[in-house]
Amino acid sequence: MSEFHVLEVELEDQDCLVKALEEVGWKATVHETAVNLHGYQGDRRKQKAHVVIPRSQVGSASNDIGFEKVGGKYIAHVSAYDMNRFKTKYLDRINQLYAKHKVLKTAKMHPSRFKQKSVDVDKEGNIKIRLQVRSM
Repeated sequence: MSEFHVLEVELEDQDCLVKALEEVGWKATVHETAVNLHGYQGDRRKQKAHVVIPRSQVGSASNDIGFEKVGGKYIAHVSAYDMNRFKTKYLDRINQLYAKHKVLKTAKMHPSRFKQKSVDVDKEGNIKIRLQVRSM
């Protein structure tokens, strides 16, 4: 049985997190009350999460990956088996996409201050957002 590790991530906005996960190809399930994660054999684990990526989407021998809201921020529960691949393949991209969604959401919440000009992705996958700042 693979042990779960806690990975602190600087994410606070559930909507932006879910959108970022969708962009990397995962359809997360969202729960108002945290639910138990499942191991690779379908067994219930003691770790709980509000946003869950089911193990079937992670890999055939993988465990669920979960994001639990604690003190206003999310922590990620990732099994030892999945940790290396998650950190090297997904974590930076999730953080980058989360930031994109957070900036766009914030700009949309303040239309009198910001106007979205463009969102571009370069060859390396870097996201460039251009906003017009309106004078008050």
